[in-house]
Parts: sequence; C-alpha cells; structure tokens
Amino acid sequence: MVKQPKHYFEAILGINAPWSVQDVAIDEKNRVIQIELSYQVEKSRFSFFSKNPDNNNNRISDAGFAKRWMHTGLGNYNCHIISNFYDQSMSGSGIGKESLLQPGFLGDANRNYTHELRQQVALFHIRGLTPDAIANTLHIEQPLVEEIIGDIEKTPESYRMATCLPMESDPIWESMIYDKFHLRTQLFSLKLLLSKLKLTMIDPKVETKLSDSVTELRKFFISHANSLDAEFSQICALSTKKQSVEERRSTVTKLVLPSLKNSIWLKLISAKIDLGSNNMPLNLFLVRSRHAFQNTQDNNVRVEVLNQLREFFRKNARNLKQELIQINQIMNAPEEHQVSLPDERSDVWKRILKDDTFIPSAHIAYKLLLSNLRSQILMNPDPVVELNAVRRVRDFMKHNQRFMQQELRMVINNGYSN
Repeated sequence: MVKQPKHYFEAILGINAPWSVQDVAIDEKNRVIQIELSYQVEKSRFSFFSKNPDNNNNRISDAGFAKRWMHTGLGNYNCHIISNFYDQSMSGSGIGKESLLQPGFLGDANRNYTHELRQQVALFHIRGLTPDAIANTLHIEQPLVEEIIGDIEKTPESYRMATCLPMESDPIWESMIYDKFHLRTQLFSLKLLLSKLKLTMIDPKVETKLSDSVTELRKFFISHANSLDAEFSQICALSTKKQSVEERRSTVTKLVLPSLKNSIWLKLISAKIDLGSNNMPLNLFLVRSRHAFQNTQDNNVRVEVLNQLREFFRKNARNLKQELIQINQIMNAPEEHQVSLPDERSDVWKRILKDDTFIPSAHIAYKLLLSNLRSQILMNPDPVVELNAVRRVRDFMKHNQRFMQQELRMVINNGYSN
C-alpha cells in the first residue's frame, strides 16, 4: 500500500468541507484506489438555534460501521469510497430527490455505488449504450451496470431525467453562473434565477459561496426536470426525444435555406445579426470567415466567402436547426418604418446601462438583456465590453420598434436633446 497526499484526491473528487479525505490507500497490483472519508459534524454555537431542516447535511450521521461504494474510475484504477457517515434514511427503491441532492462522492445506504457513478451510467444509458458497452467504457462489472439501470428505471418519472444531471462538482454549473456557458432557455423563472445568481456572485456587498449558488441552481433543475427537456439536452449533450417524428418532419419542411443573394448572409458575416449560437464549429467558422471577408477588397473573394458560409449551413443543417429557425424568423419578419436612433456614441446608451430607472420598460426580453449586459460590465469594466453592450441595446431597440414605442420616444427625446 502506498500513501498519497490527501488534498490531491480532495481536489480531484470535488470533496469540500465538512467532508475531507482521512486516508488513501493504493493497491497497485489490483489497480484499486481506496479513499476513506471523514465528516466534521456541524454544531450550532447556541443549542436553541435549530438548523435548517432542508439542509441535506443534517441527515448525515455516524452509522457506527463503514460503508463502501464503487466510484468512477481514476485513470486505469478502480476507485472505492469508504465512510462511516451517510444518510441512513435513504433506502427505498428507485432514486429519490434526496439522493439526487447528495454529494456525488457518496452513495445510498442500501446501494454499493456512488451518486456520480450512477449519473455516468444514466447518461450513457439515455444515449442508447448497451450495458456491456457502458461497463467497458467505465471499466466496471456489467452486473453493477444492470443494477444501476434497474434502480434508475424504478425512479419516479418526475425525477428520472434528473438522474443524468451533472454532479455539483461539474464545471458546467460554474460556467453558467459566471456566464461562460450561455444556456438557451424560454423558462422565465430559470432566466430570473440565473440573472440573480450571476449578479449575486459579482456583487462585492454580498458574500455568497459559489457552492451555494451551484446547489441552488442544480436543485432548481432537479425540481423542474420534466419541464426542462431543452435545457437538459444542452448541459448533458442529449437530444430531446419527446418531439414526435411528425413534428420533426414538419419543422424541417418549414425551414428554408436562403439563397446566396439574400442579404441575411452579408448581415451574418458582418456581425449585424447575432444568432447567439452555442455550436462551437459554427462559431469558429464564423470567426475565420469574418476575418477573410474583412481583409479583402476583392468582390469575387467576398462572394466565395459568403457561399462557403451558406454551404456550411447546408451541410450541417441537422446540427444547426435552432440557428436556421432564427434565420428564417429574421427573413420572414416584416419590414417596418425605422426611426432614426441616436448614434452608439450618444451618452443615452451608457446611461441606460448604468441607471435602471432612466428609461423604465415592461418588455421582459429587454429587461433580461439589460440585466445580462450589466452583469458583464460589472465583471469586466472594459471600454470594449461597454461598447459592445451599447451596440446590443441599440440593435435590440432597432429590431423591436413595434413593441417599444414608449421607450423609443424617451431615447430619442433624451438622445437628441443635447
């Protein structure tokens, strides 16, 4: 047995206080890493102050004997987690909400695998892999995979989708909170929660741990799993299966790829419209195409660049359905009489971004946009970031004049008054 620094494994496994690694043993012959956990019981400073009953840590206690769980592998080594502390009340069939909220490195009292291993199996199972393929991928025994799948299938329908949700240690949650990963959602309550968490984390007056924000966001996903198919598909890289074949066919037949002469390609290559896409190949292709388009004066070369962009959409139409829907919506939007908005250098735009009460609005999408842009400026008060924010606000008003007549009048009156 070879001892290794404990804090390395705490960082690798996402183990934080009140949990810690008490002992690590590595069996090189059998390729097994055994990690023993300790738990610091939280005590109130005053006995008459009761703890929050919703805190899952309150259910964890010393069982008097050690429990061993199979965890996800570390390289070519199997990993076993051992602890005397766990929630002894979770012993029913299926995966309950309480189990989904537990740390990934723990397991249920009546099971021999951790929640993170269950999440990995659930993800592969939903993607259509067979039990033997999952076992070979995760380097575990097939009977264990079949046992986990059986527990997942016994899970209530309201939480079954949440069994594949990334664990709290997954960087996807931090990326969403710090706006590094732009989650596309139509659920208003989720938009408000994300805006609140983003602003809270950058507000110097509020002391909030990242782990608390991650827990709150992940708990929301678990509680609303049945209404977040599109959002789950983004963070778990899944395809939404509830859409019928007829719906998919009708969507495909309604989408039209614009001809090369259509101005939509010129607007896209010149960044006059932003599809807000999370498709990395498309974003990389757009960067290269825009660079090539801007660094030549040869019209023939520019036409060829536009044609390559159109061909990219044609060849990747299946993976760019959402982007094509947006393009079709822009194409089919009626042309309106445009009012002349103040130039982006006007102070009226900066004042809108800094003063929430300057031009009040009931337009939900506009308010969410301002909240997002303000958080970006707070996180990075760079003049370039502020200029991009000004352009996005101005473009939003320009393309939504029909619904923002009152706001437009106030912008024009203040923008041209000086």
